[in-house]
Amino acid sequence: MAVRLSAVEMLVSPSFAVFWLHSRTQGYLDEMSASGRQADAEDIGFAGSTVAVRTVTDAASVRVAVEVWNRRPLLLGDEPPFEYAVEGEVELGDGQWCIDESHDPAVRAGLVLPGGAGRYGVRVTAYHQQRVAELIEEHAEDFVSAMAAVKALSATEGERYRLQLWPVGRGR
Repeated sequence: MAVRLSAVEMLVSPSFAVFWLHSRTQGYLDEMSASGRQADAEDIGFAGSTVAVRTVTDAASVRVAVEVWNRRPLLLGDEPPFEYAVEGEVELGDGQWCIDESHDPAVRAGLVLPGGAGRYGVRVTAYHQQRVAELIEEHAEDFVSAMAAVKALSATEGERYRLQLWPVGRGR
C-alpha cells in the first residue's frame, strides 16, 4: 500500500512560465536547461535530476504541493478534475529536492527525502490551467486586468500543481 511520507504546499513564482523541482547534483544547471526546453514544447520536461513544469502564466504565483510517497500512489476516482497527469523519473543524487522559484526559504534551500538519494518516480498533475488561460484571453487587451483577474481566483480555483515523488528500483 502506498503511504504518503511528507507533503509541502507552497507558492511558486515561475521563471518565464516554468518552475523546476531538482536536486543540486553536478550538472544540474545543464539538466534544468534541457528539461526547460522540453517543458516549453510538451508542458513537462525530465532530464537527469530535474523536472520542469510549464505554467500558463509567469506574472502570478501558482500553488504547488510536493508529496513524497513510499511507493507509486494511485490516481483515485475521487481525484479533483485535472488537465493532465504526466509521469517520469529523476535521479535525486544528493538526497534532497528543491524548487528555486518557491516562496518558502526551506524549499529553496532543499528538503531531505525520507528515502535518501536515488532514482524517483515523479507524477505532475495540473489543475485549472484552462480557467486561467481563459481569464487571460478574456482580458487580452489589458495585461494588468488579466493578472488582477488571475490573482482574484481563490486557492481552489487558481492554477495549481501537485508533484508526487516515490523511490523506484529499490526494495520496498
